[in-house]
Amino acid sequence: MRWVVVGSRNPAKVRPAQEVFAQLQPSATVVGRDVPSGVPDQPLGEEETRRGAVNRAWAAVQIATMQIAETGQTGEAWGIGLEGGVRIDGGGGGWLFGIVAVAHAGQLETVRTAEMRLPPPVLARVQAGEELGSVMDDLLGTVDVKRGVGSVGILTAGLADRADVWRLGLALALAPFLNADLYRAGPESIG
Repeated sequence: MRWVVVGSRNPAKVRPAQEVFAQLQPSATVVGRDVPSGVPDQPLGEEETRRGAVNRAWAAVQIATMQIAETGQTGEAWGIGLEGGVRIDGGGGGWLFGIVAVAHAGQLETVRTAEMRLPPPVLARVQAGEELGSVMDDLLGTVDVKRGVGSVGILTAGLADRADVWRLGLALALAPFLNADLYRAGPESIG
């Protein structure tokens, strides 16, 4: 049995993990738990965002391991860290992206999600220290958008949402776990 802990209780993060693992193993238990990211609420830059996702994944896998031990069952412990960040490009533009980290059996895999450009008024407030979700709620009159469709859903008029981005990122991060022999193989053993 797989015990999967997502390092957040945010439904926009937990639901995509539940959907992905339901395809892999319908009996998997996937839950969200609050864990510290060790970075600001709104990480800036890829390094800070990656650190937050990795911290969440390692904390989450420890919780999953403890859960298995407490129940007296056997199983696989998985930890998932999902961290949204903003990067500033050389021209001063801001880009929303995410980092997905997966921890399992002492191994860690991270991937960067797709990104999208942020509107200048939103970026200015994020650079001033505000969290993206709060800025979007204030500007658009929404309530807790980060727990729903996210800024992605709002800015794309529903063509994609936050869960879509996390779902794809998680699927990509799982590739080395799903194909361990191929990823361990050296170039000389392929083809």
